[in-house]
Amino acid sequence: MEIKKTLSCFILLSAYFVFKIQAQDTNYWTQQFGSNSVLMSGAVVGGSDDNTMLYYNPGALGFLDNSSISVNATAYRAENITISNALGQEANFKSRQLGSVPLLAGGMINVKNDNWKVGYGFMAPTSFNFKGVARKDGFFEIIDDAESSGLEETVAESAVSDRLNEILIAFGAARRLNENWSVGLTNLFTIRSQSFSRSLSTYVFMNDTERTLVAANLNENVDYYNVRYSAKLGVSYQKERWKAGLTLTTPSINIMGIGSVAANIEANNFKLIDDNRISAVATDRQSELKTTFKSPLSISAGVNYLGSKSHIGISCQYYGSTDQYDIMDIASNTFVRPANVAPQLGADDFMRVRAAAKSVFNVAIGYEYLLKDSLSLFLSARNDMSYFDKSLNDNRGIKTTISSWDIYHISAGVTIKKNQSNLSLGLLYSTGSTDNYEQKGTLNNPSENDLIKGTTTITEASYGSLGLLLGYTLYFKKF
Repeated sequence: MEIKKTLSCFILLSAYFVFKIQAQDTNYWTQQFGSNSVLMSGAVVGGSDDNTMLYYNPGALGFLDNSSISVNATAYRAENITISNALGQEANFKSRQLGSVPLLAGGMINVKNDNWKVGYGFMAPTSFNFKGVARKDGFFEIIDDAESSGLEETVAESAVSDRLNEILIAFGAARRLNENWSVGLTNLFTIRSQSFSRSLSTYVFMNDTERTLVAANLNENVDYYNVRYSAKLGVSYQKERWKAGLTLTTPSINIMGIGSVAANIEANNFKLIDDNRISAVATDRQSELKTTFKSPLSISAGVNYLGSKSHIGISCQYYGSTDQYDIMDIASNTFVRPANVAPQLGADDFMRVRAAAKSVFNVAIGYEYLLKDSLSLFLSARNDMSYFDKSLNDNRGIKTTISSWDIYHISAGVTIKKNQSNLSLGLLYSTGSTDNYEQKGTLNNPSENDLIKGTTTITEASYGSLGLLLGYTLYFKKF
């Protein structure tokens, strides 16, 4: 019975051992959409003269004086993420990525009624790729001297790979009620996909005549996709130089999705009780599982003022909280083998993939200066608060949404206007850090038990990104 209890703790703590490395998997405002909107940091809820209003405020679509607009914008980014002491002193997670993100491709559909505007768009709210490896080796006091005198040769390595993407497909329509008011609605379909894997290996060679190997291995894999729907309702008011807007986005409705989860935990020659060393494995794989992913209720508001040379915009957005839920429902299959070692432990205890979100409030401010009729300068900033819910740290299972720090964004650039088109160029800088990051599984001063679960430390994490915006807007014809 004692062996079963001890092995239960081993499996629980091993499944609890998660490295946290993502930077934008718990931030709503990492990406902005459309050339002008990116350079204004999204401070365009009051209104803008292109079809990005499909996303920011569908009500403002009704004020567009152009029946056919095409907007394309892409951000080219270099990202750097560092988790200090992920596995131990000077054993950090580091990830450097270079790539492009298609921020928006969309247009307007010409309808015969001048009071109606219809638009469509394809956006990438989330695009993240991380690969990190941390390694620690040396000689440490691991095994009791009665079994192995002196320092034991020890090798430990952890690896994390995560690819997370979301594609947003939007279809919307607006009706202009009069010269000052317009209302609209956008249908938002979000396709989310994630492929996550994590491995941890620890090896200790005892100083006995057989050079006995004490080892532990942990492997976790999660793959899934999900499709969900939300509706965004917007109202816009415009008079003279002022524009104001208010939107409400409904909580998401789950449409469909399929996923798979696999976990493997192995202990070899571990001393658990009464000087006895045992070997055991806990393993299972489940596929073709239905998936659920949730977006919360959201409310945004904004005001824009257009002077003779200057344009200033302020927008804010509140996102509600989401209670903990399972992304996939895991069956209670046999997990521990031999099965008679711990028959009370099921796969559903250790392979659950859970998510949650706390409420956040973001603010953006943007400024545009008309240098001349064909050239505008932009400068803007926004905060991007993390919705990470700390209660997820208290649960067993596999956790794939794992960043917890806030990000701050600054954008600057120019727009060159020529007849029926605009060309936008910009620089995008983002930064975020914390010195209060809870890191589980470090091996600073490892003992035999630490080889399984590690220890919990408070460490530092940082994120930095430098990007280039290239955007093009084409106005086909006006009324």
